[in-house]
Amino acid sequence: MSFTTFATRKNGSILTVTFNNGEVNIMTAAMAGELFALVGQLAVDDATRVVVFESATPDFFIAHFDVGDILKVVAGDPSMPVSKTPGLNVLQALGLSIQSLPQVTIAKVDGACRGGGFEFMLALDMCFASATSRFCFPEAACGFLPAGGGSTLLPLKAGANRALEVMLTGRDFSGAEAAQYHFINRAFDSPDQLHDYVAATARQIAARDAAVIQGIKSVARVTVGVMKDGLLAGLAQENAVMNQCLSNPAVVARLRTLAANSGTRATELDFPATIAAM
Repeated sequence: MSFTTFATRKNGSILTVTFNNGEVNIMTAAMAGELFALVGQLAVDDATRVVVFESATPDFFIAHFDVGDILKVVAGDPSMPVSKTPGLNVLQALGLSIQSLPQVTIAKVDGACRGGGFEFMLALDMCFASATSRFCFPEAACGFLPAGGGSTLLPLKAGANRALEVMLTGRDFSGAEAAQYHFINRAFDSPDQLHDYVAATARQIAARDAAVIQGIKSVARVTVGVMKDGLLAGLAQENAVMNQCLSNPAVVARLRTLAANSGTRATELDFPATIAAM
């Protein structure tokens, strides 16, 4: 199957997924749909052991979720996908599907990873980044919250206090800070070091027996299984609060302004500044 928002290439038991969706890699509803299709393939793929997600777009991993598509959801546009899981939205369902994959999933981030892109990254097993990459949840500055799994997953990885700082300040956190805050594995001084380490790590993991990989992942699932009800409750609360926020005409007005003033390299390189200037 071919995709329009990313490309895939296979090298032995390693699959590399390269995002290439416009000049800043906006995550659209179309991209989410294609990622669902990819996850469906991977769920029954016994030959792939590692999946690496990277970007072909300089300075951007995934900018954020498309504001225009959020407005379409608010307007009840029937072309927007709807989650089959009651009480959860599409991005939350995508994150849960990724977390259940038998493969080890790795993000290789060299650039901006914000909003829905940050949430997508948090759903993966590992993340390695360049020290100058930028992670940000800008939603609070616009009157809503990270509701694609971010408000639930970030506290689990970084701790509640640091997660509140990240979400409520809405500033960019460097790759070096992300490593200090424990929501990525490690940050590297240069893109070349990042590339070499991820390539070597993927090869080492891919050399393991598939049953060992799945067995180790299953232990982690059982360990955190006691938290499953809390995780699902957190996701449902995210979605409920998001719907409440989007029922506020002032928030929708801010989103319309943001939609008209975002999506280009000039506006996305320092996205927090773009929001502050609105």
